Amino acid sequence: MSSNKFAVVVNDFNSFLAFASYAVRVGQTDKHNLPRTLLQRSSEMTETDWAAWSVMRAQNPALRSPYFHPDYAKILSDIRPDVRIVCQYEEDGTPLAFLPLQGQRFTRPVGAPMSDYHGIITRDNDVTYDSLLTGTGIGAFHYSCATDPNRLRLPQILSKSVTAAIEIDTSVDDWRAGRDGSYRRHLKSNRRRTRKADEDIGTPRIELFSRNIDVYQSLIDWKRKKFTQTGKYDVLSADWTQSLIRSLWERGIKADLRCDMHALYFGDRLAAIDLGLSDGDVFHSWMVAYDDELSEYGPGIQLLEMLIDASDDTGYRKIDMGEGLDGYKRHYASASAEVVSGFVPLSGAAGRLSRIYAATERWGVGRLKDAPGKLRRRYSQIAACEDNLGGRTRHMIAAFVKTGRA
Repeated sequence: MSSNKFAVVVNDFNSFLAFASYAVRVGQTDKHNLPRTLLQRSSEMTETDWAAWSVMRAQNPALRSPYFHPDYAKILSDIRPDVRIVCQYEEDGTPLAFLPLQGQRFTRPVGAPMSDYHGIITRDNDVTYDSLLTGTGIGAFHYSCATDPNRLRLPQILSKSVTAAIEIDTSVDDWRAGRDGSYRRHLKSNRRRTRKADEDIGTPRIELFSRNIDVYQSLIDWKRKKFTQTGKYDVLSADWTQSLIRSLWERGIKADLRCDMHALYFGDRLAAIDLGLSDGDVFHSWMVAYDDELSEYGPGIQLLEMLIDASDDTGYRKIDMGEGLDGYKRHYASASAEVVSGFVPLSGAAGRLSRIYAATERWGVGRLKDAPGKLRRRYSQIAACEDNLGGRTRHMIAAFVKTGRA
């Protein structure tokens, strides 16, 4: 081949590469020209995508939690650079499913460990974690509280639990009338504590939708103190977790998705605080803290009872207390749903390691009680917050030292 002909071939090839690159960029706004499944950043999502997300959520009762609001993924995308969204489309480009996550090869639900619930945003019953994640380049997906166990295969589920929620369908009086004898005995005890607080300190009162920065800081301080006392990992030690909570609270009560903060006072003394994620009629109690010196008065329960009474003022039809029916929750839960935790191993070293650990945990059940599961849950919290191995190792050692177990 002559040098002139070779130059023509090279120029033509370079032109082809330039055109291909342009076509890919143009194709970002035309899902017809793209593969059916994409791994995208929030900024690459179109208005059509976000609108479809909202419609899917509205049509699927399992996605009622504010954790599934599209703004939750958007806010976390601004805070964490590793947030991406798995997007699946029909052949004609119609959005079929979305799954926001964070991480690279080992991935977790977006916002983990701060996200109490997670699941696939879709209205299609045939979408599974396998069908959505296979071929994306993700090695493994580690989840802790998925609300859609029907989309997982049995080997991908390591543990099961239930959620607890207060659903006020008609009125507070109707809700209370439907509670059992244990709740009524519990309520009688709470009323005694309320009278005692009134006599000893001051009349209990609630401040709804508090915008007081000093109250907010008390919540953070009390919560972090409790982490230290109990030996639990302090999820607020990571900068991004506090940024998430603060940014949601600062959005204000008129935002579609925000954190609402409610405070209980005994007279003029701050006694308890409940900050929760809300999108209007659902309030997910996210962070509850109280003054330890007032624990004998049960300030947390007093605050919850007042929140229930104030449902007409707040607009809350559902107060979600998260996973588990232990402790006080069993008295209040009028609605529950199954949630699961585990791994979706996919490919590469991340997938192989996840399979090995899942097999180890199953082997340990019955022999080591729940020790492997506790270790997994503790490490998952730490790994989601700490970016480097040194930080993860330090916090795991501290957990063992403080509690004698993970």
